[in-house]
Order: sequence, then C-alpha cells, then structure tokens
Amino acid sequence: MITDIRYNAVMVEDLEEGVQIWKDLFGLEELNQARGNQFGIRAQMLGYNGQPVIEVMTPAGPETALARMMEERKNERNPKGEGMYMVCLEVDDIEATIKNIEEKGGRIQREEGNSNVAWVHPLGTKMVFIELQQRGSGGMGAAGGGS
Repeated sequence: MITDIRYNAVMVEDLEEGVQIWKDLFGLEELNQARGNQFGIRAQMLGYNGQPVIEVMTPAGPETALARMMEERKNERNPKGEGMYMVCLEVDDIEATIKNIEEKGGRIQREEGNSNVAWVHPLGTKMVFIELQQRGSGGMGAAGGGS
C-alpha cells in the first residue's frame, strides 16, 4: 500500500537550466551534487528543508531510455520532449506491492542488489514511470542519496 509520495521527477534537455527554473520559481534548494547513474541519467534533486520534492533529470546520451522517451514526446508545442517523467511512491511492503502489480499485468524492473526499490514500466501507467521505495529506506532517486 502507498504510504507517501516521496518526490516527482521531470525530464529536461538542459539540466542546469531546468534546475535554475525550479530554484527561481519555487525557491527549491539543491539537496546534493548533480550526478549520473547506471541508467544514463544526469540528475539533481531539489527540495525544501532537506526533503526531496523534484528531481530534475536529463539523458546522459541519445541512446538512453530517457532520451528515447523525450524523443517520442516531441511535438510542435513541446519541441524538446520535456516534462513529467516519474512519480516516486513510498510503500509499506514493496514485495507485496510488486506482487500485486505483476498479478494485474504491470511490468516491474529491479536494480540488482537493492531490494528497497523497484520501478513500474511506463507502458502500464499511461507513460508515467513509477518508482517504488520501501518505507524507511531513505533513498533519493537518480541524483543520489541511497536509493
């Protein structure tokens, strides 16, 4: 069962520009150093009082899943394919949540060696990537911090 929304993630073409928009418009602070990860994403977590709110991310290269999604979303009004990417949900029992999703036809992706996090493939959720985090695990997404 979902117990909280941990943060949301947006995809942008230019990480520094995207981060600056969220800082300027909403007064968010950088919670860590922007960095890359094994999925080909460069990301910066932003929040208030040390609590994550928005993860701003950009593809590290054109061959990544994030770059492909942005390419698919390009249109006249959104020429860069930017926008909402992911919602991170905290759950009280990640294994039971995964089992329920899979029983209902959802596709789950796991990270080897990390039983506290899983992702629901966006094809089953109307093109929104869902990250599931076990309550109490304290992760902070692609930007780092232990997820």
